[in-house]
Amino acid sequence: MLNAEMLSKFEAIGYIIEVLIAELLFLHAYKKRNLFWVRFPAAAVIAGIIASSITYPAASIAIYRFMFFFFLIALTVGVMLFCYKGNSFSIVSSCIAGVATQHIAFKLMTIISLIPSMSALLGISVIYRIIVEVLTMAVVYTIVYFMAARAQVPDRGSMRLNVLSVIVVLICIGVNRLVADAKDLSNEVIVASSIYAILCCSFALSIQFYLHKWQQEKAESMVIKGLLSASEKQYEQWKEMVEFNNIQMHDLKHMLNHIEHFAGKEKTDIPDLSPIRESIESFAPIVRTGNDVIDVLLRNMGALCRQQGVRLNCVSFTDKLDKFDSMSLYFLFGNAIDNARAGAATVSDKEKRLVDVSLKQFGDSVIIHVWNYFEGDITFEDKLPVSKDLENGHGFGIKSIKVIVDKFGGAFKTQVEGDVFHLNIILPLT
Repeated sequence: MLNAEMLSKFEAIGYIIEVLIAELLFLHAYKKRNLFWVRFPAAAVIAGIIASSITYPAASIAIYRFMFFFFLIALTVGVMLFCYKGNSFSIVSSCIAGVATQHIAFKLMTIISLIPSMSALLGISVIYRIIVEVLTMAVVYTIVYFMAARAQVPDRGSMRLNVLSVIVVLICIGVNRLVADAKDLSNEVIVASSIYAILCCSFALSIQFYLHKWQQEKAESMVIKGLLSASEKQYEQWKEMVEFNNIQMHDLKHMLNHIEHFAGKEKTDIPDLSPIRESIESFAPIVRTGNDVIDVLLRNMGALCRQQGVRLNCVSFTDKLDKFDSMSLYFLFGNAIDNARAGAATVSDKEKRLVDVSLKQFGDSVIIHVWNYFEGDITFEDKLPVSKDLENGHGFGIKSIKVIVDKFGGAFKTQVEGDVFHLNIILPLT
């Protein structure tokens, strides 16, 4: 049989192992330091040796037991700072989320152990207790991973919210440590305190991973509104430019007609004017969509694509785009084509520097399909492709499209096939 001191050492080592595993759930997206698979086991063993070498304080000295558990938590945090790169506070915050997860599992195990049949089973052998505890930890860790840890992004989130969640977790663990050390507690009090701990730790995780996500989405919404306002100003400028160019091109056409007529009448040889006519025709609308605003956008996007050596092809089999709010539609098409243009412009094969836009009506809906070639990898977050360049509004393109599509009650899907990126949008006409 193990004496009390030996048992406490094993419990300390077990606690270290459980917390480290829980912390790994939240650090999966962080960059590992060199020789990680040497660093981590070595650091974990050292932490275990340190934890087992310290005499576990007696129950009568509550404040020392309280500090002892915080020391064990600090050991696990030190291990992770030694093994992972990134913002130190962000790593610490993720570690505390792991501590909260372990505490939830531990308190759930406490409640399970009070069930008469389970209590009898656990009393037979320590092996049964280890098996039940491992299964409980596995279930809780799996649930927390899929609900929160999987979406963890390094160095992302609100500093204030993270600090608040850390404080909640540490206070919760501290208070429950004091309760656990109290003598002659009834089962009702133990269950109540365990449920309190589970709720507090769950609340802290919610603060850290859901409220900051809501805060981020709110900030992104404000950015998108600003981009929409900028798009309205851009459209007014482009519209004026198109109207001016139309007048100039109209006058040039008449001038060329007069020159050719005069040359024919006077039988005078003149240079071939077809290149000039082709240049004039390039200023003509690419396609007629039934929406003058979108026609202006496509025309100017065509010019921007040509400047980057990208071909913009567009076909339309519908004239129903006038059913939608013009500026919202302008914003949608502008982002879709701009994203495609940016991807196509980086393709080394000049023949593949292409953006293709097609519009067609299918029943009571308009289907928009934009595709382009690209090179490299596309990063997805929440099933949406994202850009690493968040300056000047970049990186909000697809999210902006989603906002407009949702506004129209439509649906969209992005898809990668080899070196081709597809964007499909369905907008209901009714």
